[in-house]
Amino acid sequence: MNDRERLILKAIIKHYLEFGESVGSRTLEKKYEIGVSSATIRNTMADLEDKGLIVKTHTSSGRIPTSEGYRIYVEELIKIRDISTEAKAKVIEAYNKKMSQIDKIFEETSRLLSKISQYAGVVLEPAIRQENVKKVKLIHINDTGILAVAVMDSFLTKSFNIFLENPMSEEEVEKINIQLNEKIKNSPEAFTLSDLGEFFMNMDLLMPEELKEEQDENETKLFFEGGTNLLESNVSDVMKVIDRVKLFNNPNDMKQIFSQFIQTDQYKDGEVNVIFGEDLDIAGLEDFSFVFSVYTMGNARGIMGVIGPKRMEYSKTVGLVEYVSEEVKQLLNKK
Repeated sequence: MNDRERLILKAIIKHYLEFGESVGSRTLEKKYEIGVSSATIRNTMADLEDKGLIVKTHTSSGRIPTSEGYRIYVEELIKIRDISTEAKAKVIEAYNKKMSQIDKIFEETSRLLSKISQYAGVVLEPAIRQENVKKVKLIHINDTGILAVAVMDSFLTKSFNIFLENPMSEEEVEKINIQLNEKIKNSPEAFTLSDLGEFFMNMDLLMPEELKEEQDENETKLFFEGGTNLLESNVSDVMKVIDRVKLFNNPNDMKQIFSQFIQTDQYKDGEVNVIFGEDLDIAGLEDFSFVFSVYTMGNARGIMGVIGPKRMEYSKTVGLVEYVSEEVKQLLNKK
């Protein structure tokens, strides 16, 4: 595209994002300071239409962007806008709570992304079974319950509730705790969460569900917040709403969607990417976009981002995901 085509495409997309309607050459001339006549704008719009970047609507002579036009806009035309001071304050306040539990960090992150964007926040936890366990503290809750707190090499923690089939005293739990930490200390190889699950089984303790998941190398935890924000879009299309409800209520399907982005070298750590729902070929996501960033923890990769309507304010959302992912990266790597 030449400079004029870029300017006019950007104006058409800006108008559509703001008002959700098509725009004609006369409105572009008056409202967006294109600097050329409406006749010249019409000719340029015809060229953009020939290139498949905009399309005429049935109801008027105006144009709206196509998916390809959106891609050009996202990849080349938008300027990543710094998030507001108020939004930054919310992020800083959330992460200043001295959170050390990994689950809490990711849960808070999905909540923040949803609250600030007003869309849905998504965090896919990395398969942290690959990170080494530094030590474990077993806390006797009662005769049939133990809280296990695992301190990882990163000094972040994971906690698990263990339910006992056979009652156990506080002294017995302490003996197992000593035995476990000796095993970790003297292990010839790195001691992982999978090893911890195995230890619990060998001691005839019921393995926590979280550790059962660690036995499956493809299993990770998904944190999803704000799905109702997406259900409110296009409510007139009943079938689309049904498809979305089915999708958002099925964690395994959601995990499968996002896991594909960390199984390829296409997406680099820290870079913000945009995927259009129609490219995923999944019922219920056709009218949405996914703005996300990949991050690494230990030897494993995770993902965080925002799902919103295709007509979202991309510069704002990209800036938010970029800022939050950088804050989380610092939090996870803090020793």
